[in-house]
Amino acid sequence: MRCTGFAFFGLAFALIAPAQAARFLDDRVSVNGFGTLGAVYNHHNDAEYIRDITQEKGPVGGWSGDVDSRLGLQLGWRFDTEFDLVVQGVSRYNQRGNYEPQLTWAFLRYAPDPGLQLRVGRVGLDTYMLADSRDVGYSYLWMRPPVDYYGIRHLTHLDGVDLVLRRPLGTGLLWGKLYVGLADERIAGEAEGLILDAAGSRIHGGHINYEQGGWRLQLGATELRYRFSAPSGYHAEIRELENLAQSPFLSAEMRSALLITAALMRDIVKPVNVRLSSVGVAYDQGPFQAQAMLGYTNRPEKEFDTTSAFATVGYRLRQVTPYITLSLSHTDGVRLRDLGLPLEGTFGVTQRTLSLGARYDFATNLAAKTQFDLVDVRQTGLLWRRADPSWQGTATIFSLGLDFIF
Repeated sequence: MRCTGFAFFGLAFALIAPAQAARFLDDRVSVNGFGTLGAVYNHHNDAEYIRDITQEKGPVGGWSGDVDSRLGLQLGWRFDTEFDLVVQGVSRYNQRGNYEPQLTWAFLRYAPDPGLQLRVGRVGLDTYMLADSRDVGYSYLWMRPPVDYYGIRHLTHLDGVDLVLRRPLGTGLLWGKLYVGLADERIAGEAEGLILDAAGSRIHGGHINYEQGGWRLQLGATELRYRFSAPSGYHAEIRELENLAQSPFLSAEMRSALLITAALMRDIVKPVNVRLSSVGVAYDQGPFQAQAMLGYTNRPEKEFDTTSAFATVGYRLRQVTPYITLSLSHTDGVRLRDLGLPLEGTFGVTQRTLSLGARYDFATNLAAKTQFDLVDVRQTGLLWRRADPSWQGTATIFSLGLDFIF
């Protein structure tokens, strides 16, 4: 297992520092942080397990410390009672196979009263519940957010503006958020070393929420104009396939397969409109907590429209909270034979997971976690790396982690 010692500094700070942020200059400046030390074991040798599609590779037939380990640092500067500035950086395993820090937040906030908040700059993109805090392991119950639901939703922030309005309604609170801006993130492609850049993709959307007692209900909708950029070598490979398909020495079937492959590669980097919709409900009161979400991703190619969902139930027993999660994602997919490949099956994203785990809050700012996942995969899509074509699609994943804040 590769060592992820970069996070030990944050852990050491969490052990000796109070849970609240360090504050300076008459409480106008605050510094706090968060992190996770994680270890994941994948029993199988047929495919590499990843947390989301931004990761370059994952464990296969052994342990890895890369999947969940991360460290974040946040700086806040309050100018007066209405304006403040927040900057946040996160170091996590990425599409290049390293831990190069990334600027995830950098915004100016205007909040004249509790009912209004306006942020301008680089802001967290909470398209779904928990989406803007998915890096803060201490903030949620699981070892990681359900991969079947969150794994393909790689955008974590946008460069633009968001607006939050809150109003009392009955005995609860009604609030909503609107956001608009541009993406600035990358994912790892299926081919070795391929990185696709979504920078410049347009995003707009919002969600409406109602909270009462321990309940929260959310309805959300987002539209994205994806525009992936690929390295020059990727486009050169497309041209080579198209040129090779003109060879008179190849069979008609082989020429057709080459042209289909080249067309699919072009489609990946072609601008496309994607619509996301979701409904979520959460309950957290006393020892009982539960959460469920249903999402739908609409793409021009109906074969890749994705339905995803998860449900989690947990129960606190003093410092320990055991939980169970069921999650799934499904696309119809495209038959591999229709793509000119002499293989059975389909290409898409279809899998389901049963997760059993427990969280142990043994200190004010520290939580230990363990999780056991049984994964049944029908279509790997981009949620696995280097899957063997003969893989039967079952995987057993075991995870250990330590989350901290400081």
